[in-house]
Amino acid sequence: MDDCQPEAPYPDDVIRFNEAIDQALAESVGQFSAQVDQARNLFLGMLGHDMRSPLQTILVTAQCLAALNAGEQISGAASCLIRSGARMQALLGDMLDFNRTRLGLGVNIAPTDGDLEKLLADELDQLRAAHPDRQVDLDVAGDCRGIWDGRRLQQLLGNLVLNAIKYGAPDAPVRVVVTDDAREVRFEVRNHGPAIERITLDRIFDPLQRGLDQEGSYNDDGSLGLGLYIAREIAKAHGGEIEARSDETETVFAVRLPRGQ
Repeated sequence: MDDCQPEAPYPDDVIRFNEAIDQALAESVGQFSAQVDQARNLFLGMLGHDMRSPLQTILVTAQCLAALNAGEQISGAASCLIRSGARMQALLGDMLDFNRTRLGLGVNIAPTDGDLEKLLADELDQLRAAHPDRQVDLDVAGDCRGIWDGRRLQQLLGNLVLNAIKYGAPDAPVRVVVTDDAREVRFEVRNHGPAIERITLDRIFDPLQRGLDQEGSYNDDGSLGLGLYIAREIAKAHGGEIEARSDETETVFAVRLPRGQ
């Protein structure tokens, strides 16, 4: 026993041991957090899919009530249900798209041959009807045919134009300018208004972000703050990209879309 007395530990060994414990704890916490995020995203995805059926039933029932012409009071209530249901559908769609990207699946697209000019014009007609007090112009130059998901590109444009309407100068038009070359089509959404600060511009496509409105307060319009994030993911799903620039003259969101194979 006297020959086997333990020696005092070397300081370097103690330091390495403590570093190993710290690393093991950091890796364990990281793995646990990743599993929690994965479980939450899966739960939200399943919840979103399960909510679609009852929400669709509510919308169909409201549309049937509106078609009955059963009096002004019932028709007004049905119209309110239809508008609220459509808004809930849009929020639900944004949440499901967000969860798909968080799960590594990306935004789902179904590309077909189409004319981007017609797709964008149809979407702008609907936006003008929803915002009759705002001027939205479309300028197209060149051939706009390609292979892409028309519904998704309309969603992309709608998100960008709605963003321009919310944060741009109310007395200035929003302009959509489309150009092309042999391999791709490009379009820009331009609006006048205060310049976006560089720190905000650098994270403008991050999810769950909201900008400042004309009064300088954070815009709270009931959205999830996912519009620009989803617009970028739609562009990426088509093999394209989107970028933003802003100065004292105007703010521009530029989208580049390959014509597809």
